Amino acid sequence: MPRRQKLIFAALMIFGLGFFVAAGIIGGNGSSDDVSVTNNPAVDALIPNRGDEVLQQQTVGIDLAADYRLLALTISPGAQCTAPVDVTAFTRHVDGLQQYLFTPAPGTPVEALVGEFNCARAVFEEIARPGEFQEIDWAFSVN
Repeated sequence: MPRRQKLIFAALMIFGLGFFVAAGIIGGNGSSDDVSVTNNPAVDALIPNRGDEVLQQQTVGIDLAADYRLLALTISPGAQCTAPVDVTAFTRHVDGLQQYLFTPAPGTPVEALVGEFNCARAVFEEIARPGEFQEIDWAFSVN
């Protein structure tokens, strides 16, 4: 292969590699990934996600890994979890998925999510290690 073709080939390879690096930097994990969820093997998902904009009757909950269980779920008006309302007794457990879900409704401690911001907090434990609990909180807005 002539030297000129080798240089062109090398330049195209470097150019292509640069595109992959740029795509990785731009795409990456994205700012929508929640580091505390991504790095926590116990939590598969928050419902709704941090920062989501939802309706007043939005289901709130947590999706846990198979070997974890929910101990408590609270919802607070405002972006800070300063006035928690315990909704644990009204939480529905979806067997097989380890989802713990609360839907605001008349007759429950939270009949509707308040306008602006709400904060949810879940306390959970690994089934094999009772008493060693973890917690996570997240805020979302209601329009």
